[in-house]
Amino acid sequence: MKILYPPFRENIEKNHLIEDNDTIILGFSGGKDSVTLLYLLQELKRDMDFHLVAAYFNHKLRTDAAKEQQWIIDFCRARHVELVTGSKDVIEFKDKHKLNLEHAASLSRYSFFKQVSSRYKNAKVATAHTQSDLTETFFIKLFRGSGLQGLSTIYSKKENTIIRPLLLFDQEEILAFLERNNIPFYRDYTNEEDRFLRNRIRHHVVPEVKKIEADIHQHIFKTVSIIQEEYDYFSETAKGILSTYLILGKVLPAGILKDYHLAVQRHIIREYIRLLKGNLLNIDFEHIEAVRTRHWEVEGLAIPGIELTFHKGFIFPKGFTVPGYYYSVSSPGSIKIKEIEKTVTVETTGSFQKPGDNNQIILPYSSVKFPLMVRSPLRTDKYVKINTTVNQKVIEMIRASGIPSELRNLCPVVLNGDGEIIWVTGSPTADGFKVKDKKGKEFLKISTLPFYPQTRGS
Repeated sequence: MKILYPPFRENIEKNHLIEDNDTIILGFSGGKDSVTLLYLLQELKRDMDFHLVAAYFNHKLRTDAAKEQQWIIDFCRARHVELVTGSKDVIEFKDKHKLNLEHAASLSRYSFFKQVSSRYKNAKVATAHTQSDLTETFFIKLFRGSGLQGLSTIYSKKENTIIRPLLLFDQEEILAFLERNNIPFYRDYTNEEDRFLRNRIRHHVVPEVKKIEADIHQHIFKTVSIIQEEYDYFSETAKGILSTYLILGKVLPAGILKDYHLAVQRHIIREYIRLLKGNLLNIDFEHIEAVRTRHWEVEGLAIPGIELTFHKGFIFPKGFTVPGYYYSVSSPGSIKIKEIEKTVTVETTGSFQKPGDNNQIILPYSSVKFPLMVRSPLRTDKYVKINTTVNQKVIEMIRASGIPSELRNLCPVVLNGDGEIIWVTGSPTADGFKVKDKKGKEFLKISTLPFYPQTRGS
């Protein structure tokens, strides 16, 4: 205990993995790693005030699963450790979601841990991953052609809800600790079977690599730490871009992508998909590239868990539409249209200023009859644009401005008190409300912001 505990405690304190009053949900399998972590956490409880709960998940994969579970129950009872158990048919889950077995087991296990965590205050899940596990995972991801995300999957601390306190130790140190302290653990016979890729890497690849570089675990740990920092930077950058440009939380103006480096483009698409789905389950590089390179095509694209529509340079979930709305404006001021997260401002001005774009208009105050109406477009809406004679459909104007039919409600229609259309945002004002005397003394300015900021290339 004396050899592992000091660096273990130092790592906990330095990285704030555990705080007083936390509840630590230990993912407990009875294997050598989780048994070691349990012993170290129990020792830590002498120095810190936290609640420890062991959580065992039965994957129903092995013939000795019931025997293993009973061993764990007896072990935790003997150690006076609170135990929560759960189970799931992982094979059925794997087949249903078309996953490989390891991924299906991992998703099922972490779902259980999350469920257990919800029962306790200040809960954190502690898993017993070691540097050896990180090395094996690194090689698996590398052989499968993973990018930054795949190569950085095992964090020592993730979103302050998952901690991995054993990442500073390798398997040799863990085994030496158990043997030195005569601590029993449950042996999973499948760890010896080479039919699993992870086991083949553990039994054959890593030993050969160690002949070249004995400290391979420490070097890969350092490499993964660097990759994690860079992935986090790209991920946070992409989230910031989405928070600026995403419309109604679901519509991505694809034109913004061209303003960013290819690597950032991919992260924007990845975070966009994560936002829509809630996860990146079964999403791989090919799906990211399909979205990134096909966004100008007028068609849909089905990727695992979601169908996307590509229309007029916008990407959004299939079936997405903008809700309708109706507001009354009784006097100058601002009105927030919550359905489209947009504000229309009506204000008086004593001088004529030519509008800079179609997101604002100016008209003679004398032509206005309050209350004005601001509503979503109707198929029957028509008006004559300034300096023209053709009575044009509003939906055609919106289409001509580059807005797809699914999103036309992003363009509010402003009507005079008598029901006559004054303006459709993003299009020219109506001819009947044009300013004839620019030297007049009283005008009305109506404006709104574009529904996403203009990009550098706009």
